[in-house]
Formats: sequence, structure tokens, C-alpha cells
Amino acid sequence: MAEVQGLQAWRYDVGQVGDLSDVVAPPYDVIDAEQQDDLYKKHPCNCVRLILNRDEPTDSGTDDRYARASKFFRQWQEDGVLIREHEAALYVYHQEFEWEGQTFLRKGFLGRLRLEEFGKGNVFPHEQTMPGPKKDRLALMTACQANLSPIFGLYPDSD
Repeated sequence: MAEVQGLQAWRYDVGQVGDLSDVVAPPYDVIDAEQQDDLYKKHPCNCVRLILNRDEPTDSGTDDRYARASKFFRQWQEDGVLIREHEAALYVYHQEFEWEGQTFLRKGFLGRLRLEEFGKGNVFPHEQTMPGPKKDRLALMTACQANLSPIFGLYPDSD
């Protein structure tokens, strides 16, 4: 059986940011340049500044984006925009979406999952991952010392 644990996440303080819909964003890999710009304009603390920090004219290389994301992440912690949970927890979430004219509700959670040796156990790797996105996410994790892009996984549930 896969080992799932809670985590002490950093989350937005709604008293500081107001409506959470102003600070959340879709997964980084589906955001195009226009949507990225819209998210930047939506709120100065929109998470797009962390998960997909844009290139700036003064950048000397791609590492500047990661350094900026790290700076925002630390500053928002210091300012209380992001607050740390007192205890480890699993975070329940629901996604409602339409497909071929029918509405579906996908139920899930965020937590920690123990990695298993490749090819063994109950957790299987995603096939056809690309080296560019893996390098990008690793650089962001290293700069921020946090995983800002959770991995989406599926599990069977007969109910």
C-alpha cells in the first residue's frame, strides 16, 4: 500500500489577500503568455509569480526567474501573506468540470507520498515525461526549497 502522510503546508492568509480566486492559477504547464500576464495583473500575490515567474527584460538568464520566485515566496512568508499550518494535514479538494456535455466532480487531496523504487510497489511513474519540464521544476524546487507544483495522480475508488 502506498504511504500517504499529511504535510505542514504554506497557505494564503485570506485576511491578507481577500478572495482566493484572485491568487490561484491553473497548473504551470497550461498557462500561456496571455494568461500569465492576466494572472500577474489579477493580484500582486498571485501564485503565478511562484510557479511560472515570467522573464523580465533585465534578466541575464533563466535562473533569474527562479531567484525572483524564491524572493516572492520568502517575502510573502515574512509578510504573513503565506502562513504555515501548525500541524500536518491532508488537504481535500474538489474539481468540477464538463466533458462532452456532462458535468463531473473529481475528488482528491494533497499530501505527501513516499517514493518507491522504480518498478516496484504501488506507485507507478508517469510515462513519457520530458527532460525540459523536469529540469525546470527541479530548478524551481531548488531555488524555493519547496515543491510548488504538486504531482497529479490517480487512484482507484469503487465508491
